[in-house]
Amino acid sequence: MCSNARQITTARRVKNAFSFLSYLLQAELPIDFTPDGVGHYPCDLTLKASDDVRLYRIECTVIPSGSVAELRFTTPAHTPVKQNVPVVNQTADKWLLKADITGSGFTGPRSMTAHAQSTSFYPLTFTPAFESTNKGQLKLMNTADGMEHTFSLVGVGEKPLALEHLVLHCTANQRKTVSIRVPNVTNQRLQYHVSSDLPIITGAKTISVLSLQEETFDVALLSRRRGDYSGALCFVADGKPFIEVDSDGDEVGGPAPPPTPDLEGYTVWYSLEVHVLPAPCIASIPVSCAYRSATEVDIPITNPGSSELTLQVALQGDELHGANELVVSPSSTEQYRLTYQPLSVGIKSGSVIFFSEKVGEFWYDLQLDGMTAEPVTLSPMQCELGRSSTQTVSLANPTGDPLLLEIQSPNTHNYSLNTKSPLVVPPKSTEDVLLSFTPSALGRDRHVAEIVFVSEKLGTLSYNVSGSGLMPRREEPLLQICAALGLTGTTVIPFTNPADLSVMATVRLTAESDASSWSLLLKTASDIALSPHSTLYIPINFKPSVMKAERGRCSVEICCANGEAWDAVDGAPVYKLHFHYPIDGIPEYTLPCTLKKQPKVVCVANSRVEEVFEAPLCAAEPGEEAFSYRLELASAASAADLESCVALELLKQTTCDDDDDKTPLLLTFNILFTPKGTFSHDVELVVTASGGAVWRFPVCFQATDPSFDDVIDIEAAGLGQTSIVKFSLTSQSNEPARFRAYFEGLKDTGVFSVTPVTGQLAPSGSTFHVAFKPRMYGKGYEARLIIEARNDRWMYKVRGVIPDYKPPKAQSAYKHLRSSACIR
Repeated sequence: MCSNARQITTARRVKNAFSFLSYLLQAELPIDFTPDGVGHYPCDLTLKASDDVRLYRIECTVIPSGSVAELRFTTPAHTPVKQNVPVVNQTADKWLLKADITGSGFTGPRSMTAHAQSTSFYPLTFTPAFESTNKGQLKLMNTADGMEHTFSLVGVGEKPLALEHLVLHCTANQRKTVSIRVPNVTNQRLQYHVSSDLPIITGAKTISVLSLQEETFDVALLSRRRGDYSGALCFVADGKPFIEVDSDGDEVGGPAPPPTPDLEGYTVWYSLEVHVLPAPCIASIPVSCAYRSATEVDIPITNPGSSELTLQVALQGDELHGANELVVSPSSTEQYRLTYQPLSVGIKSGSVIFFSEKVGEFWYDLQLDGMTAEPVTLSPMQCELGRSSTQTVSLANPTGDPLLLEIQSPNTHNYSLNTKSPLVVPPKSTEDVLLSFTPSALGRDRHVAEIVFVSEKLGTLSYNVSGSGLMPRREEPLLQICAALGLTGTTVIPFTNPADLSVMATVRLTAESDASSWSLLLKTASDIALSPHSTLYIPINFKPSVMKAERGRCSVEICCANGEAWDAVDGAPVYKLHFHYPIDGIPEYTLPCTLKKQPKVVCVANSRVEEVFEAPLCAAEPGEEAFSYRLELASAASAADLESCVALELLKQTTCDDDDDKTPLLLTFNILFTPKGTFSHDVELVVTASGGAVWRFPVCFQATDPSFDDVIDIEAAGLGQTSIVKFSLTSQSNEPARFRAYFEGLKDTGVFSVTPVTGQLAPSGSTFHVAFKPRMYGKGYEARLIIEARNDRWMYKVRGVIPDYKPPKAQSAYKHLRSSACIR
């Protein structure tokens, strides 16, 4: 037995023949090999005869076909871009690959190792030197089997990026030189043309740089004014060879080489950021001013030249104001006037900058001192003793932040503000505060005060205020006492001693007509001692005997406890002050009735009813002919339900001629009641005579449930399962109407639901879905579904039908066993 081995490398179907030697005979055995893909395929071939056995080992390595892939690179000139080229090795052996790169700008390692059963990457870098398109080729050859992987390379060099971003600093009106390196990465000497878009940069127009070296280029910075500038400094090659000449003008080094078209337009450039600082100021000027004031500053500007000088003016500081231009005549001096109006207190810096192309920039430094504001004197206030008057104080916040003001007011007896401390004023706004003045004496001697607002930004804001106390001459606001006929009504008048000293008070009660209806409930009405700012409560009774309003007057007279005069009026001393309180006594008559006999107006919801209501005016005074009437609603709920659905109209007024009749007048009303929902409210019909008497008639408005528009029965699908019934409604007008759908009388939430809950009811019809989801057997479910539109209301009775419960029937297992048993 002999053994041989043979290796075949293929990329497609292979036919091969093996020669077999036996003594002097030779034969060929054809073998077909069709690989499924790239890889290594080992095989054992055994040949048997009656007297011989032969074994052959065949190894086939399949490599990819010879297609060429294209790799494309795009990058600015001088900027490298890297791409990892994948190499897939599916064999069990690692590969050693040698790299061969052609083409300008393409670089990479000379060799790499592709590990077995993995993907390795070859790092290929493209760095264009010019703005052009370069082509090349990458070959990776496997040193083991000689197989080559070929890649076509295309590199596009775009416009180059800046080599560097340079930040330069200089001073206005002062020249500064800066050195910048200029490289040459080509293989020949280049001459660059220099240009920049910044007018403040100057330098040589050209620079020559040797091949693969760099030179230093000096630029001069000179700006006539401060500021920040940005631009570019470009070096562009012309592509012409650089020719050196000797002192006689002859060329050195033989004839010049021909121009290189590829280098024409070759550009190297820098992005520039230039910060021009201001030159030292001409002078520093201190300026002081109080907050809420303004001051003016004059700065002399001289023009020594023979032509007119126009200067542009810039002010730095929000608190500075002035013209933006100044014209100075030849050989003369002009005053530039600026205004300083501080917005806050403290030391700040500002400046005024002058500029012209002739003289450049010069400036003055301003040391700004915002001082505490001068006190503001408010308008004098005056008010009668016992009363109050007001005026508005405006507090401005000129800053961009909220202003916090602490309030200090020592005289709280006479002056008060309608705000609490601290007061917050929003940015860039004004807050109006109401100042109230309450005098405590006649005259102005005791009514001087200073109100202070303190903040960190604005310092102290002081307001001086003074007020005068006047003699009380006006009556106090009218009071009312309402009492039933023959019964007593009471009111209490609180009188406060307005003075800063003790007084003696005397109270008097008078009536215009019937004094017997009024009474003063004080143990003593004279010489009542009151300490400063204390209160005396004066109870007054009113008991009407006829249905006619009465006018009373309560007067309080005070004098100083020490017997001194209050003040001198028209040269005469004043010892007593009088305060008058007018009181109206209103007799009322309420029609007596019980709940059973209380008049009721009953109507079914969504319907209307008209009823006639008679109101007898008991004990009305003869001659009363003019009356007003209204419905007095007890609560907000009753007002919401009744205001839009009750109309009241006086039909007639009847006079009784019988002298013994206690009801000389009878008013007949028509009541129109159109409820939309269900409710019940007790209200009063109030009738008022021209003489002031009031009659009250209790009335109950009750809206009952209407008949159902339909009954909706929903049969349950099972416990915890939802059943749905659909129906449609249409708008009763030609336009869509907004609706609201909800359930009433629903005890178990989640059993019934309706969708949609709100929306627009279309004239063509809208569909509603009513869902039923029962939770237990043996319980009936029922609720009212209400759908309300603008002028319509529908009510449905919804019933949930639960299927009958059928208990399971049990069967004895013992009986089944007996029937099937075999008994012997």
